Amino acid sequence: MESQWYEEKTRNVVLSHRVTRHVLSTHSKFQQIDIVDSQEYGRMLFLDNMTQSAEVDEFIYHEMLVHPALFSHGPVRNVCVIGGSEGATLREVLKHQPERVVMIDIDEELVELCKEHLASWSQGAYEDPRVDLKFMDGRKYLEETEETFDAILVDISDPLEGRPSTPLFTKEFYETVSRRLSPQGCVVVQSETLNPVRIEPHARIYNTMKPLFPFVNPYSYMSHSFHEIYSFILASKAHDPEAVDVASRMEGGEFGLRYYSEELHRGVFRLPRYIRDAYERFPQPITDEDVVYYPDKD
Repeated sequence: MESQWYEEKTRNVVLSHRVTRHVLSTHSKFQQIDIVDSQEYGRMLFLDNMTQSAEVDEFIYHEMLVHPALFSHGPVRNVCVIGGSEGATLREVLKHQPERVVMIDIDEELVELCKEHLASWSQGAYEDPRVDLKFMDGRKYLEETEETFDAILVDISDPLEGRPSTPLFTKEFYETVSRRLSPQGCVVVQSETLNPVRIEPHARIYNTMKPLFPFVNPYSYMSHSFHEIYSFILASKAHDPEAVDVASRMEGGEFGLRYYSEELHRGVFRLPRYIRDAYERFPQPITDEDVVYYPDKD
């Protein structure tokens, strides 16, 4: 039988995934959604023809998004997740036993499809009574709410022109985030690839957040299904994550971690020289008038 292939295309690169089944292909109000069963990475979610999550390595992304921030903060009561449609971010947050988690995702259709077709990602997290799920613009929610949070996790897709994630990378957004954090609070954001060819978005995200928080710490992780080294940026009002004794905060917890560890935490904030150089090459912050887009996607 002839193999089926799903092609992930950017302006300069084509990645072909051999698939056993194309589970669905649809377009929500906000984005193109494809779910396939691939030979290499198991079930995969694509948004606007870009890999969003894969069965075999999603634990890497979601552990690295959640745990450096929450272990650096210490015990959390209220957590806010912006995006996170697959429910895996919720899954990891709930391991820290918060009292309440507010999750805001703009795309209700995508979340419902993930509940149905990616249930192994969320592992029942959506049914947890501590979760308050809202379908609306995450930025609008933070602008209008009076609630404050110990941690805000911004789990969003790449900034593409005309897509809803783009306004969630700007200075104005992170000024709002700062107001919605408790005095000890922290925020972490998906901060794009560290590929030297496409380093500008990451550098500008860093320079957007740097003036707004006392501690701004970028860190990297390897996503095999993304085929690149990607990054997060953790910003805190009160805690330097590099100075935290993570091991003591892990004692007695049932976290079931497969990637993140106290040893990894101690070294993850060490970055190559070319990334530090990029912060000087691309100093301009991202604003509502000067946004950044994923630079290799038509």
